[in-house]
Amino acid sequence: MTDFKFLSDDHTRIENRRPTTANNKGAWRGIRVKTSDNATFFVTMYNMNENHPVWGDNIQMAEKRMKIIEENNEKIILRGFGTDAMGASFADYGLTLHKSNKIIKKVTLHMHNRSIDIAYEKAEDKKQAETLNQYSDFENFKNFSQKWNLNMQMQEKMQIAIQSDEINNLGANAHRNDDLSNAIKYFEQALAIMPNNDDALKNLKICYRQIGNFQKVEEMEKKLNYLG
Repeated sequence: MTDFKFLSDDHTRIENRRPTTANNKGAWRGIRVKTSDNATFFVTMYNMNENHPVWGDNIQMAEKRMKIIEENNEKIILRGFGTDAMGASFADYGLTLHKSNKIIKKVTLHMHNRSIDIAYEKAEDKKQAETLNQYSDFENFKNFSQKWNLNMQMQEKMQIAIQSDEINNLGANAHRNDDLSNAIKYFEQALAIMPNNDDALKNLKICYRQIGNFQKVEEMEKKLNYLG
């Protein structure tokens, strides 16, 4: 589940264990679960129908950090942990991936602090799936960079930068000790918090060059060139 994408065209909102009767057929949503180490997962949700009226992108739920708390033949359950840059708890969120014959057919988003679950049914639409796949890491990187420059307050920027730099420093220490695997893991975690951290981008570029992953080297160069 390095980069799992789930496309839905229908969902049911459940409040205090009672389903609402709203018709959400045609409400296209994309759910993305990413990990670099199968220990920490980053969950994002996209509105595939339209862009956000303020941010100008289609991110409906900003990235939440989660970990697996249960896994069996029927489901994988993730629960948020830690806090975001403003101190909000990721533990308020969770995600269940429902399996049938080893295929994920439904995804449920849990908002534990509000006793709300939203069950998303799997959709089959090649055009929408291509749109979700094309919403790349570079798009996320650009959108974050734009928000950073135009919408974020200095205090929020400082909190994000401090968290990202602390993890980047762990990566630098691992790299000095020739531990490339952990160095890459830390640099990627630093960028998950602050995608425009140019130090982490440069460090990750060096690591990818050392292991011969030149496609990733080009991705880092593209982002660094965008930052100028």
